Order: sequence, then C-alpha cells, then structure tokens
Amino acid sequence: GRRRHILEEYAAIGKLAEKKASVLVVGAGFIGVEWITELEHFFNGLQLTIIDALPNCLGPLPAKAANYCSRYMKRHGIKEFYNLKYNPKDPEFFNGIGMPNGPDKEYVCIGVKASNYFMPTETLSEKGPGGGGWILMDMQLAVKTREGKVWSSDEKGYPRIWAIGDCNYACVEGPGKMDDWPIPPIPKIS
Repeated sequence: GRRRHILEEYAAIGKLAEKKASVLVVGAGFIGVEWITELEHFFNGLQLTIIDALPNCLGPLPAKAANYCSRYMKRHGIKEFYNLKYNPKDPEFFNGIGMPNGPDKEYVCIGVKASNYFMPTETLSEKGPGGGGWILMDMQLAVKTREGKVWSSDEKGYPRIWAIGDCNYACVEGPGKMDDWPIPPIPKIS
C-alpha cells in the first residue's frame, strides 16, 4: 500500500531528475513550499517552478517568514510565480511561467479534502470544502448525525465521540442563514 506508493514515487522522481525534467508545484502554501524544497534538496537536476494565486508564498504566515522562504527558493533555483491562477487548459498559462510545452510532472497542492471515509455517512456533511464529507458536530464538538442527534452516546445519553481538529465541518448548523448558525462556517486552510 502506502510504502509501495512512496517507493514508486521516489523512483519516478529519480528518473525525472536524471533527465533534468521540469516540475510544477501548484500551491505555495505549507505543503507546496515543503514539497518543492524537498524535491530540490533530494533530487539534483530538476527544473522546479511553484505558483500560487496569492501575492506571495505561505499566505497565512507573517510577511517576514514568507520572504525568508521566498529568498531560500530563489537561492536554490526554484522559479516562483504569484498572483497567478492555475489554468492548465490555457496554453498561455504555461508560456507565462516559462514552460511552453507544459511541465514533465505536476503536483497540485491546493485546496482541502475531507479524509473521514472511516465514519458512517450519516455523520458526514453533504456540503463544504472539497464537496463535503466533513464530520458534523454539536456545540460540545460531539459527533452528530445529519438529523442533529448525538452519535455514539453512552447509556446516560452523554456523547462519547468528538470531532476535534480539522476533521470537522468547522461550523455548527442551525436554522436559517449560515450567519445565524450557532457557529457559522470557518474557512479551512491547507
């Protein structure tokens, strides 16, 4: 499973490095910056480019930290493009980042996706970032069903399973408009 996938990816990246291939990392958030700098560190010869729709890398970090990372990437030959929306169907997009024929390999490191496949469907949102699949919760962070009932309570009715961290829907639904919910939606950042 996972180990085999990692070894296969490692071998594939090694082959790309041997032929001095071009690699595009889409998304200059935490994951994109970490990934492109790891590629640069461990695989000599790759022609690396990173893009983001925001004006700089690591959007939520203080400017001083983002500038430090940007300087590091420049020193290590990583090309950076910001204020640029990812548009792979437009040939001008690739021309604009110096890849007229497109990259040899792309890694898309944008957006958020729920990985709560282990939970019963009735406890997962039908909407939300990435198309839904986030764990529903009540005001005490107890997992609840789509009908609003506490899921997995003990013999006294107390909840026994909570949705803590980035697995939850990031809001508590209520009647009316989202702004009137007990906890309105909070944006998820990757």
